[in-house]
Amino acid sequence: MRATPELLIPLLMIAVIGTLAWEFQVSLPLMANKVFGGGAAVYGVMASVMGVGAVVGGLISAARPRPRTRALCLAAIGWGIAILAAAAAPSLPVELAALVFVGYGSITFNSLAKTTLQLVAKPTMRGRVMALWALAWLGSTPVGGPIVGWVGQDVGARWALVIGSLSALLCGILALPALARIDRRSAPGETPAAPPDSRSVLSPSWLAASLSGALPDRPAELDRDRAPAMLVAIHLLRR
Repeated sequence: MRATPELLIPLLMIAVIGTLAWEFQVSLPLMANKVFGGGAAVYGVMASVMGVGAVVGGLISAARPRPRTRALCLAAIGWGIAILAAAAAPSLPVELAALVFVGYGSITFNSLAKTTLQLVAKPTMRGRVMALWALAWLGSTPVGGPIVGWVGQDVGARWALVIGSLSALLCGILALPALARIDRRSAPGETPAAPPDSRSVLSPSWLAASLSGALPDRPAELDRDRAPAMLVAIHLLRR
């Protein structure tokens, strides 16, 4: 893992942020009750508004092209700012407006984290890397829950959100230079693969050569990246 900082750094970010920031099931009830004087109804509205932002963030994230690794840092910084705004909200309407961006930032950071890890990992290691993601993101929540709950009870409900925002901000700021260097190193070597020219493999001359025996006798010599599976099957039937 040390030899692949493009995997190690995002996993460390996910673990820290998942421990301290992804604890809204603890911090939001405290905010609803102790700060805004509400109950279950207020907490339900806050969670619903955050869910709306998450849906919007998911749709926008799905429409993005392949992201750079440093985009994960920018998402963490933006999410940290949104959580900090929710922690400092003076009234419930302002809190609800901030929670829209909190939900947007949560799903954006989560989707970028999974996308980054899957694109960087080798295909043979992708399942193991995603298992580490699950451990870092979901497995850290039971660890951070008691910490955030203790801070919210003894220090103040707003501080339960503040420590989450600070963890996201610090992780994003500290990891940005390293991930930016990784992006600069990988950029010159990126050569997008040209799509296969289906006209050449579907041309009448290719079909005629396949059926007449002019192509190689050994199926392994076929350009399987360019020839559709159907044409390979025709070649094999000819033999």
